[in-house]
Amino acid sequence: MVVAKILSREPHPNSDHLSVCKVDAGNGNVWQVVCGAPNCDAGCVVPLATLGTVFQDPEGGKDFVISKCKLRGVESFGMMCSAKELGLGGDHSGLMILPQDWTLGAPLSNYIEKDTIYTVEITPNRPDWLSHWGVARDVAALCGGRRSFPDTRLPSAAGFESWTGLVSVQDPDLCPEYTARVIRGVTVKESPVWLKDRLESVGIRAINNIVDITNFVMMEFGEPLHAFDTRFLNGKKIVVRRAADKEKMTALDGKIYELDSDMLVIADAEKPVAIAGVMGGEYSGVVSDTKEILLESAYFNPSSVRATSRKLGLASDASYRFERGVDPDMLETASNRAASLILELAGGELVSELVQVKTTRPDYPRILCRFSKINHLLGLELSHTQMVDIFRRLGLGVSDVNEDTCLVTIPGFRADLKENADLAEEVARIHGFDKLPSARVNATQVSPFPADAHAPFEQLRNQLIAAGLDDTVNVSMLDEKSALEDLIFEPGDLLCMNNPISLDLAVLRPSILPGLLACVKRNAARKNMSMALFEIGHVFCKNPAKFAEERDELAIVMTGRAHPERYSAERAVDFDFYDLKGVLESVLEARRLKNFSFAAAADPRFVKGVCAELFIDGKKAGVLGKLNDKMIRGMRTQSDIFAAVIQVEVLFGAEKKSIDYEPISQFPPTTRDVAFLAPMELENNTVLDFIGKAGVPNLVNAEIFDLFTGAPLPEGKKSMAYTLTFRSMERTLTDAEVNEAHEKLRTALGSGLGVELR
Repeated sequence: MVVAKILSREPHPNSDHLSVCKVDAGNGNVWQVVCGAPNCDAGCVVPLATLGTVFQDPEGGKDFVISKCKLRGVESFGMMCSAKELGLGGDHSGLMILPQDWTLGAPLSNYIEKDTIYTVEITPNRPDWLSHWGVARDVAALCGGRRSFPDTRLPSAAGFESWTGLVSVQDPDLCPEYTARVIRGVTVKESPVWLKDRLESVGIRAINNIVDITNFVMMEFGEPLHAFDTRFLNGKKIVVRRAADKEKMTALDGKIYELDSDMLVIADAEKPVAIAGVMGGEYSGVVSDTKEILLESAYFNPSSVRATSRKLGLASDASYRFERGVDPDMLETASNRAASLILELAGGELVSELVQVKTTRPDYPRILCRFSKINHLLGLELSHTQMVDIFRRLGLGVSDVNEDTCLVTIPGFRADLKENADLAEEVARIHGFDKLPSARVNATQVSPFPADAHAPFEQLRNQLIAAGLDDTVNVSMLDEKSALEDLIFEPGDLLCMNNPISLDLAVLRPSILPGLLACVKRNAARKNMSMALFEIGHVFCKNPAKFAEERDELAIVMTGRAHPERYSAERAVDFDFYDLKGVLESVLEARRLKNFSFAAAADPRFVKGVCAELFIDGKKAGVLGKLNDKMIRGMRTQSDIFAAVIQVEVLFGAEKKSIDYEPISQFPPTTRDVAFLAPMELENNTVLDFIGKAGVPNLVNAEIFDLFTGAPLPEGKKSMAYTLTFRSMERTLTDAEVNEAHEKLRTALGSGLGVELR
């Protein structure tokens, strides 16, 4: 990979988007290279991959070797490269243009230093690590190195113009401190290579020298900055205020956002020019002919920035830092550093001093540190001198030191330190976790819940798994649209999060069913068409008094084949309503629940006529049926979807704590059948309930075995047939006794239910 210069550029004879270039690679080597970049103009100095250069695949795939080839019939002897192809940035729009004074033919490595890039995963409680200076401070504390702070000195204030009234903060609770300064006579241009390289190494695209400097200082000190073109600030002033309801602003991403009164904006005398802490406006930013800028450095309330970012669905590097909390002590330093770099790289002059508008800042919190307590927590025997040294290396203030205590002042960049336990963690971290002594834990683990609190849930799960269902676990939050896909809920029933981590997780789920249906949809999209799923979990909604209510719910969905076709063609049938009902019956019986029944019902989620309610001990426990088209809209399943939603509290509340023993008769049973014509609306449960209460002697069981509708039966009628089982615990029943009991029941059915016996 060498430095080369394009000597000439000619159009490709067989392509509209390719060019044929003569390239001087130094040492008298001139090569013909076919290139598709739009900026391969004569005179440009570019990186050239000569024949034999090997490009390694960052994904671990096959290496790519530059070799002589023909592109649309024209020979090419190398490849001119973009920054992205060299791994030096994300720009793939054209060739990487190098400085004119670089030596032709010299290896590119002579000028491009090799970087070591660390990817650091930062926990939310350590926003001070979101900057190079913050990480360097901790590395110095750990290794004992010396910290070197960049020079941020600026020219003296003599001769500055008066900018009284430049900044007005109307809501100091959301913006406790705002600083601004004006720089005039700047020249907006491309940033120098060193600045672009550093930004691109951390994934930030270079834009122009002014914007790049603000981003560079943000990465350096962790303080987001913003530069406004003063030409676009009406009234030449900044007003920090809440947005008006439905006020609109076009952001730097080109999108128009509708704001509300909970959002903080940076405005001029007439309109918003930035969403505070989130993103600047499209029409007030720095452009190519900008000559005068206002440089902003501010502290915004983290909760306000977080809420605004979530509501708008708009995130940025700035909002990521503001919502975690920036160091309020770094505002002036960061502004000075950026101003110094702007004067160096963009020219111009400071025409105003630093204008600061801030509320009275509370004193830094102080912790009374007890050395003996820290040693006790860590199992160490460090001296107070060692601990004080660690605190000072970390940038903490230490005063009033004696043999067992000292006062530790917590700076603005360490808001996570609140008590002795936090200080103990810092001591352990810097001293070394590997140096902590190991010891046997002399304690008994005590659960905050009774030992059997989760046992019923696990037992229910095991019973459902034994019935052939698969257990699933979904998140307890979802978006409002998904929550309302369960058609029995209205927007007013939902419990919405005040500050959700995502708009997709803004509502506490009122039902488990939407989550299970999402699982079905994902599986079906991946050609898995047969599934029987269940989930047991918490659901949240408002009760009739509009108070929040949390309860446990069981939901089941079944769709597709009940058995794989490979088992047998006869058994390769789809799940139906009775499969779902059978699962519930088997689980209820396994839990020793006998007094349950099903009744036809109407529910907006289910198909009319294929829906039933489950009752246990007379209490409604849930609903089951075939989901209607509204519920399964967008599904790619090839079969109907059957679902059940069961209230776990009713299920558990009906269980008997003791087991009743009922002996089995040693005498044989005798069966009889009874059949009759009944109105279409007469339900099986009604018949069974009537038979159970008819007082027929020695009748131990009744079960429907036939149901017939249609011709030749009269319209509005159906035929129902039951098997009756008679049995005595004391003797073998005679035919006469059974016939008498059978006739008694037939008579009761005819008179009590009005059916026509057959």
